[in-house]
Amino acid sequence: MVQTLVSVADADGAVPATLPPEAERIHEMCHETRSVAEISAELKIPLGVTQVLISDLADQGLIYIHPTITGHSPSENQVLERALRGLERLFQ
Repeated sequence: MVQTLVSVADADGAVPATLPPEAERIHEMCHETRSVAEISAELKIPLGVTQVLISDLADQGLIYIHPTITGHSPSENQVLERALRGLERLFQ
């Protein structure tokens, strides 16, 4: 989902030198919690590619995928604001 939030699993952990440049950039970006939409927009890569890279990083234990927010949680607005910022970056 585009509103799913991700962050680094270990802020002090070393990034493997074998990561592709896009995956390395995602890891760097996720030192601050970001949505999948924000990452895709900032890197200017398709959403599907972004999701695959994030999934690969999560499988390696480098990225933490936060549980998806559902319902009318107060923090849902934060997710929507992050998605909006990502979309705005896409059109800059």
